[in-house]
Amino acid sequence: MDEINRERAFLEKMQDVLKKAKQQENEISEEEIAAEFADLELTDEQMKQVKDYLTANHIGIGHPVNTDELLTKEEHNYLNDYMEMVSSIEQPDPGVMDALKLSAMAGETDAQKRLAECMLPKVVDIAKLYVGQGVFLEDLIGTGNEALTRGVRLLAPLEGPEEVEGRLGEMIMNAMEDLVSENLDESAKGEEAAEKVNRVADAARSLAEDLGRKVTAEELAGEGELSEQEIMDAIEISANNIPDIDYRKA
Repeated sequence: MDEINRERAFLEKMQDVLKKAKQQENEISEEEIAAEFADLELTDEQMKQVKDYLTANHIGIGHPVNTDELLTKEEHNYLNDYMEMVSSIEQPDPGVMDALKLSAMAGETDAQKRLAECMLPKVVDIAKLYVGQGVFLEDLIGTGNEALTRGVRLLAPLEGPEEVEGRLGEMIMNAMEDLVSENLDESAKGEEAAEKVNRVADAARSLAEDLGRKVTAEELAGEGELSEQEIMDAIEISANNIPDIDYRKA
């Protein structure tokens, strides 16, 4: 395996291990990690990277993680109110639940609505797996509930009621993972934009100090470190808020 493919395989394994840990309520053992990466023969440093990555994503290695400790005060208050509502929902006996699942699989709208209602506590359990990853608990639960509402209408292909909760759980988890990923992408874009503005602001300040006045975008570009397009992009991102640039000539 060449270096590029090895790196790709390493990153894919990292995601696989994270997903497996999520499915195990944010916990994975040392042995499971070693087994996942056995064919890559990781160095001690690479294995440390794996464990650091899992820890950063609030995964317990060989021990459970108390996700309640990761909740903010606002999230605790929201969760208490939400669980008070959810706990008032009457859960059917196992036999009745199976019949409800079969009816939902058959396309009965009332059964689908009732099944979604019964599955609301499951949404909360799954949402807790993604706490502390930059998305507010209320948004996680809202996204999970939307996935659940869609999911109960897509059960016809299943072979039996025993497959229903697993399929719905997978849909809910996938929706929350997408939400977390989107949030990370937005955060990365925000950091990139801030870096662009800071680079231009630093260069403008340095040149303004040399000239004893504010500078134009053309003058700044003339220094050769930044293109005029980079400067104009930073001006737009900052909404004309780079102090040492003369916007009348920008």
